[in-house]
Amino acid sequence: MRAIKGLVVFLGVLLLAGLGVLGYGLYSKAPGKGTSSAISGRAAAVPVSEFGQLAVPVPAGSRIEQMVVAGERVVLRLTGGGPERILVLDPGQGKVAGGFVLTPEPAVR
Repeated sequence: MRAIKGLVVFLGVLLLAGLGVLGYGLYSKAPGKGTSSAISGRAAAVPVSEFGQLAVPVPAGSRIEQMVVAGERVVLRLTGGGPERILVLDPGQGKVAGGFVLTPEPAVR
């Protein structure tokens, strides 16, 4: 009987120690702890240049269907006014970085 009581106490202490280690691990990996200050410090060091207004050439009748920020680029998906287009803008440089014209494949029979 004494051995069983000792085993129960030992396992209880082991369980509490494991929960303590798990709690410390979650606390140290939390987004508000340490990592965000390093990221925000790096982002603050990058100079932001002002470029004013950028004229983006698009076909007449086109409209922006979707806009996504990808890293330091802005990607626009344009529909209407001809074939569908994807434009990649670089706001830091104030220019169009590139673009894609999506053309349908011919039907294979």
